[in-house]
Amino acid sequence: MDTIESAWVLGHRIRRWETDRSYGLIEVVSPPKVPGPPPHRHEREREFFLILNGELDVMTDGAWQTLRAGSFVELAPNTVHTFINNGSQDVAWVTGWRPKGFEKFFRDFGIPVDEARAQERSVSADMIQRVIASCEGYGMFLK
Repeated sequence: MDTIESAWVLGHRIRRWETDRSYGLIEVVSPPKVPGPPPHRHEREREFFLILNGELDVMTDGAWQTLRAGSFVELAPNTVHTFINNGSQDVAWVTGWRPKGFEKFFRDFGIPVDEARAQERSVSADMIQRVIASCEGYGMFLK
């Protein structure tokens, strides 16, 4: 596997990984107090979160749990979920899904880390509206 880019997506720094055709995978660094996307579900994909360091609060079907370094959670299709780093340090984690395809969301909405004000632009009102207007085309259904 090779990393293919680093970008800011909705306030989180991500690195996409090139994988085989069966699954997608990204590394994520979530800064403190930056929420994930609105609660959403994927109709086809199974998704997982693996926490590398720090603690990430994850909501699945309305119930919140704190995942610590080494924790793993797998979400079946149609599980409503979101996340937030409520701590004071960055959280590093990996997420992936099967079947492959949702990684296009990160490619299309990512702002390369070396661009000016990339993190700020990734959470601009314009970007949020673009995501809300088109996320279903990526298989992300807001609740």
